[in-house]
Amino acid sequence: MSITAFLNSIILLGSLQGFIIGGLLFRSSKGKPARFIAWLLLILAMACLKVYLLNIGLVNSTLGSLIDAFVPFIVIMPVGPLIYFYCLSMLQPDFALSRKDRFHFYPVIVDLFPHLAAIVFVIVLLFGWANPQHNNFGIWFDTYNVYADIPRWISLSVYLVLSFRMLRQTQLQKRESQPATAWLKEFLLVFAAFDLLWLVYLIPYTIPQYTDKILNAVDWYPIYLPMVAIIYWLGVRGFLIGRKEMRKSSGPILSEEQTTQLLNRLLHAMEHDKLYLDAELTLAKLANHVGSSPKVISGVLNQKLEKSFNEFINQFRIREIKHRLLNGEHKKYTLTALAYECGFNSQPTFQRAFKSVVGVTPSKFIQKQVEPA
Repeated sequence: MSITAFLNSIILLGSLQGFIIGGLLFRSSKGKPARFIAWLLLILAMACLKVYLLNIGLVNSTLGSLIDAFVPFIVIMPVGPLIYFYCLSMLQPDFALSRKDRFHFYPVIVDLFPHLAAIVFVIVLLFGWANPQHNNFGIWFDTYNVYADIPRWISLSVYLVLSFRMLRQTQLQKRESQPATAWLKEFLLVFAAFDLLWLVYLIPYTIPQYTDKILNAVDWYPIYLPMVAIIYWLGVRGFLIGRKEMRKSSGPILSEEQTTQLLNRLLHAMEHDKLYLDAELTLAKLANHVGSSPKVISGVLNQKLEKSFNEFINQFRIREIKHRLLNGEHKKYTLTALAYECGFNSQPTFQRAFKSVVGVTPSKFIQKQVEPA
């Protein structure tokens, strides 16, 4: 067996590993963190499969070229957001991906655009609007895929920075145990190392006079062999984490009466005890106050109110701020001061929460509801 055939076999085995473990995580785990890992594995597996098919020459046939044009094997833009939301879900157990969070995945159009263009091109050919013997679509398709790696790399880099920053803030606030942050640090460092390696390869690759030289010299092996290593590493760790999440998800099931009683205790803690005014309020503190467990409370809030812990608490904080604004307290204190008094610990968080609940910014609310027209 030649070295090239051996390397291609490694890439194929890595792709199969990603599909198998990713599929198992989807089927066997209900934990949100494990689902993000599953998507990462499947995306990496698809990319490795594309390179394997390319290296064995399958895309050189008519059927192969059609499959390559229409099937989006390379879908990299979601990788950065998946890494970020995986870290967020590990650091905030009550986190739930909302509709507003989905805009992070809209740049996937960068990956899908050439395949959509291929469909349009085929339609144009079928209607006889173009000469199939004289077209440059194949050249355009290859050129686009070269330069599409630039926004893909930028996206991954930006979300890695955001993830490292979030992890750092969590460590400073000491909200998470050391094992959780230690694992996330390892997780992010591995992808950061890959990101740096990708940049080293990408710089000469995107320079026209060096593109073919790079591919002829080393092909895609400097990128995809490390990617295979990530698949094996992430597959083993991700599967173990997924099993752990599955075991943790099998908590006690409350009856309808018990759920109603718990919700009443939660509302009493907010409306009468005003726990939301505590800027250091956590899910664990609330659970201790009402005599339940964080996991049970998170499940009840998600299933019955369709709210995360933060959304549940912030609605009471915003209601308190609205009450104070209507009483004219904004004339005595700044908005930031009111936000801190009502339980928020940062102005950007307050601004986002207020607009999410009320629909307008605090200044707009004051202008429309408090100050005379």
